[in-house]
Amino acid sequence: MQHEPVGMERVVSTVDGLGGIATRRQLLDAGHSPGLLTMAVRAGVLRRVRRGHYASTSAERAAVVAVRVGGRLGCVSAAASLGMWAGSDAAVHIALPANAARLRTRHPLTDRSDAPLRLAGEDGIHSDRHEELLVLHWCEGPVAERGEDASSWRTDIRSALDQVATCQPRADVLATFESAVAERLVGLDDARGLLAGHGGWHRELSELLTDAAGSGAESHFGLMLRDVGLEYRQQVRIDGVGRVDFLVARLLVVEVDGRAFHSSLVAFEEDRRRDGELLARGYPTLRVPAREVLADPDSVVQRVIGALAAARLRRSAH
Repeated sequence: MQHEPVGMERVVSTVDGLGGIATRRQLLDAGHSPGLLTMAVRAGVLRRVRRGHYASTSAERAAVVAVRVGGRLGCVSAAASLGMWAGSDAAVHIALPANAARLRTRHPLTDRSDAPLRLAGEDGIHSDRHEELLVLHWCEGPVAERGEDASSWRTDIRSALDQVATCQPRADVLATFESAVAERLVGLDDARGLLAGHGGWHRELSELLTDAAGSGAESHFGLMLRDVGLEYRQQVRIDGVGRVDFLVARLLVVEVDGRAFHSSLVAFEEDRRRDGELLARGYPTLRVPAREVLADPDSVVQRVIGALAAARLRRSAH
């Protein structure tokens, strides 16, 4: 039929609009017929990745893996798909119902304490072409049952943050929560309340949570300063310069440089101009690469302490 290509384009567009994976019910509710879904699969424009679940070519691989085993992306995997900080955890984190007894594969589930586990296969299961490291999160409530507007492949933002809080290291928890606030996915007070609800060190961490962090590395850096007892302010505006990442002990400016910095001559020259303006106002500048903040925090802290001592000597000499 001449209308079939148009119909398949529309169903693919619907799936893409839902993030690359949709349930049969979502597609039927959108006005697509069962026959059209079958034709789209036969034509190769959609894949049936699980019973009643269809994926387009835009689907994230991690999301396909999560749906194939009967769950949805959770924790840092959901956070990453929403544009939030996800640290260096490369595993696929999957949210599953607490009463799930088996993966929707031939492999039994292990207890959460036994995770992560590995399932081989292009589909996360059988072939030797790919291997996925999975971390399973057992969730109270019917994770597999969701409202009409809910994602078929990813948990909601609050559930993802809840899982991050109990799964990730302290600094990454702070970074993920602060990035959620920065991306306006959750309000600051709401994020603080969600984190504090876990009690213990989470409550203390919630009191440090701010909306000033410009990146995950900045969240890490601020926590590093706090842990060694250094007073600081974030995103401080200085006349003639603009905002700086950190002002430590009211003496030293620290800029946490990401990949975008120094990527061009113009950016490099602007950094030097800012550094000169800051020095003229009595603020020496220390620039630390974001990758070093994350990979070698102790060394970075020692550099800050050394630069701060030099700044104090310079200030006292005047």
